[in-house]
Amino acid sequence: MSSPHRGLRPEPGERGLASTDAAEVAALLGGAWDALIDVAGRVDLDAPTRLEGWNARDVLVHLGSWGPSTPLEERADDARTGRVRSEDDADARNAMVVASHHDAGLPEIQGALRAARDRALSFLASDDAEVVGRRWVGSMVGELPMTGVLAAQAYELAVHALDLRPAGLTEVPEPLLDAGTGALVDVAGALAARQGMTETFALCTPSGCWATGTADRSWTTVRLDPGVQASALGWPAITGSAPDVLDAAAGRAVAVRLLATRRLRLHDHPRVLNLLVSIGSAPGFPAGSAVQASLRALAQTGRVAGRLGDRLTGALSRR
Repeated sequence: MSSPHRGLRPEPGERGLASTDAAEVAALLGGAWDALIDVAGRVDLDAPTRLEGWNARDVLVHLGSWGPSTPLEERADDARTGRVRSEDDADARNAMVVASHHDAGLPEIQGALRAARDRALSFLASDDAEVVGRRWVGSMVGELPMTGVLAAQAYELAVHALDLRPAGLTEVPEPLLDAGTGALVDVAGALAARQGMTETFALCTPSGCWATGTADRSWTTVRLDPGVQASALGWPAITGSAPDVLDAAAGRAVAVRLLATRRLRLHDHPRVLNLLVSIGSAPGFPAGSAVQASLRALAQTGRVAGRLGDRLTGALSRR
């Protein structure tokens, strides 16, 4: 249940998208993968991207599945055995994949992307999804439920699709943007829950509006009705275009600049910033990242404007 005053309240032990119907997560994630596979056929594979030194082929290759075993299977095995280990060196692994398939053609690339999609959807359709999918595994931002890690693929796919725009992509498909923002909200809910926060937060873009509510180290993630106005919710919220939101979250764009030009807007400014700084303080969040730098800059903007309380100022002074 929810209200402008009470917000979203998770059930005890609820774990965001990992606690929803696996078929719904599969539809969301499958739509994102299908959109990216289509995008691969609409870009110049040899053209540069926003990632320095990587062309479109490199970006797409590192997202595909090229061997008999992938990190997905390793995480699923971890979830089955109850083992939680830290993320390995993803950059090194990606570099090896790109170097091994630097001359791959479009049919090979789309085949590898389909294989990665099918592996994710196969897990969500299996008997493991309901129980194993809710168990903790390691991720780039610390422990997340197995199904939450899978859903987070949509965020990665959406950000990398935006990286492909210099290679001739004129428009990122809406299903990919919607799934990416939904995955972002779910991970934000997990990090806020890990910090023991009780809060409701919404992210609204023309591609879709998502919200998460946290309490007692649990969280719920929901898609809100189309056309809902963030200002009418009574909750902390961020509004803007999906590309701007995703770029800011990934450190691809300077969030303060987007706020200054009103391409991003904060509703209940102090509570949004307090939430963001708390997320950046969560155990496992990568220190020194571009995202963390953006959070600090956002908080500094709030202090200058005189709209943050003593708690936020104290939190930042300790970092």
